[in-house]
Amino acid sequence: MLAQHFYLIRTAVIALLLFFLPVIHSADAQQLLELEPESEPSLESLSQSTQTAPLPLGTLLDSEGKPINLPDQEQSSLEYSAPTLTPTEPSKTTKSTKATQSTKAAKSKKLSRKQQLASREHVANDPNCRWLDKRMDQLEAQLGGKQDNAATHQADELSARQKEWQCLKCGAEGPAQNDHSNCQYRR
Repeated sequence: MLAQHFYLIRTAVIALLLFFLPVIHSADAQQLLELEPESEPSLESLSQSTQTAPLPLGTLLDSEGKPINLPDQEQSSLEYSAPTLTPTEPSKTTKSTKATQSTKAAKSKKLSRKQQLASREHVANDPNCRWLDKRMDQLEAQLGGKQDNAATHQADELSARQKEWQCLKCGAEGPAQNDHSNCQYRR
């Protein structure tokens, strides 16, 4: 019972405070306004005094109030064109690949099955075969006429790649699905 009395008294006090708070607040605000000097400018006078001449369309100001120059033409910062280069002298690799391509084109007669598998005149439409062809061209170009330690390693790799070429049937129809694991060059 006592708890109910305290609850009612507390609710009444809160209600009275909420009711009289706006009245008290407005009276305090009026007293403060009477005490303040009239020398402070009002909102209307501030907006009129700080206004300058209107800016023309398309003008932007930076953080210091200075105008920012805008480009006349629209341009994207992502547009890029690489400079065009003209080679003065063809490199050795292009000469050697042209030589191997011309020898490939010269052999246009009908080849036996075994010759066709070993031949690099035709490359099967398979990524492994295309890579093998490029790698073998590269090894042949590197070997050239060298007789050093690196050349023996390159010659060994070239012979292994040629066996892989034949096993994968890259000169003819290309590898079957299980040929990849059976023919892979293992070091």
